[in-house]
Amino acid sequence: MKEVARDLFLRTLERIDVRAVVRAQVALEGERLVLCGEVFDLSLYSRLFVIAFGKAALAMASAVHELLGPRLTAGIVVTNTLPAQHDLREAKHFVLIEGGHPVPNRGSLEGAERIMEHLRTADDRTLVIFLVSGGGSALVEKPIEDSITLDDLQQLNRTLVTAGATIAEINAVRKHLSAIKGGRLAALAHPARQVTLYISDVNPGDLSSIASNPTGPDETTLDDVYRVIERYDLLPRLPEQIARLIRERRLCETPKPGDPIFSRSSYHVLMDNRTALQAAADIAASLGFRVSVDPEPYEGYYRDVADHLLARLVAMREAHVGEPVCLIAGGEVSCPVRGSGIGGRNQEFTLYVALRLPELAAGGEIAVLSAGTDGIDGISPAAGAVADAQTVARARALGLDPERFLRENDSYTFFHLLGDAVVTGPTGNNVRDLRILLARRLP
Repeated sequence: MKEVARDLFLRTLERIDVRAVVRAQVALEGERLVLCGEVFDLSLYSRLFVIAFGKAALAMASAVHELLGPRLTAGIVVTNTLPAQHDLREAKHFVLIEGGHPVPNRGSLEGAERIMEHLRTADDRTLVIFLVSGGGSALVEKPIEDSITLDDLQQLNRTLVTAGATIAEINAVRKHLSAIKGGRLAALAHPARQVTLYISDVNPGDLSSIASNPTGPDETTLDDVYRVIERYDLLPRLPEQIARLIRERRLCETPKPGDPIFSRSSYHVLMDNRTALQAAADIAASLGFRVSVDPEPYEGYYRDVADHLLARLVAMREAHVGEPVCLIAGGEVSCPVRGSGIGGRNQEFTLYVALRLPELAAGGEIAVLSAGTDGIDGISPAAGAVADAQTVARARALGLDPERFLRENDSYTFFHLLGDAVVTGPTGNNVRDLRILLARRLP
């Protein structure tokens, strides 16, 4: 079952191919450009910009370029990996920049500057197509004040992503410390006609959190920022320049719903976590599993989520003795970092689960996989990991102490040594995490 779980994950990645999803929603009919059913008369525009950033930016931009290449005035792609061979390598109109993730780098700053340069030239006869995907919060960045350095931004991001805060909480802080997030790119592009296509790595329906929402109205407030800072006691851990802005209450509010700068903007989600969950469920059903999809967008403490899902899996197994059962779940659990090891939330989730599986697997089989659809889990080279009821026994036979690896946040090293890390490399996609739990109780 462990290998079945791995195969299910890999087949799901193939099913949610970014280029195919974009091609299905974008069409050109003469002068009529159709984006997700919305029609644009290209004869009304003198310039057409494509601005893509996030982990899926290259694939999204490639698909749009196939259709609109000769008509583009300019395009920018900022993403986390630029392979030597890609579809835009000879595209004359595109600037390609490699930004940093999970923390910004100089490419992130350069990407933001280049985007801002283009948008400052926009007028009411400019059409801007934003292609936004998860990871954009770090991949493009411009601090709200020039006194905030790149080192400050990197320390801020490390502090936020290791504090145990949810993505929505993290992004509330990022938006108010950024010159481009929280609707500020849209303000810069106004009065251009703007349309944003998303591949979402946040909760379904929560456009405000995708890449910290640079093109849409921001519903988070400065009060939210101060609550997050206090809840996780972040002020002592922040760079002094940023801490001073917060202590002195000198941050400005972001553009809100109803602001006229959004009057010529529209928004469409191409794919989110539900897309991956349903794809995995369909594949599992085709293999003969009795499948249940848990629609909850889990963001809580990973151990609590693991205990809940294992209880659901056991209940399914007991209700269908002799049948293989499959529980599919998603979201993006929180995983505080206290040790100095190499890992990520998915591998830590799987390692914690592995310690519980021997007691749960009596009289049958059980396997659990947790992995990121972006192919990157935390600071490791893996997407996630897979475990079964024999994982802990195999580890101890090799002299490995699972509890120590868990304490040290060193889950990647643990699973790498066992050959159970799930390694895909960056996928060029990002629709949150996928958890596949399989079980069968023998009659």
